Amino acid sequence: MIRDGPALAGGMLASWQPPRAGRTGVTSISLRAETLEAVRARAGKQGVSSYIEEAVQRQLQREAVDEYIAAAEAGHGPVDPAEVAARTDRIRAHHTARRGGEAPTGDRPPRTR
Repeated sequence: MIRDGPALAGGMLASWQPPRAGRTGVTSISLRAETLEAVRARAGKQGVSSYIEEAVQRQLQREAVDEYIAAAEAGHGPVDPAEVAARTDRIRAHHTARRGGEAPTGDRPPRTR
């Protein structure tokens, strides 16, 4: 059963922090040339460092959610796929209604000004 609410399994999701301005550290990473070329093309004015920061933050969030789900399933049993599908449909319907009938098209919601 999927439960609504802010309960966190051992604070796993609490440790994830959204990207924000502030103190940074410097490191060196190695990427395949094709990957770096694609990152530069997509990063644009945002810059490679900011692009990679956001990508890593999304990955950390995904991993925290995966850990939360694993802990919840360990304590409560597996999630019912039919319930997940029903909630997914409900979320998509909500976003479709907010977009004036347009179906969601990607990971990021459209920007509003």
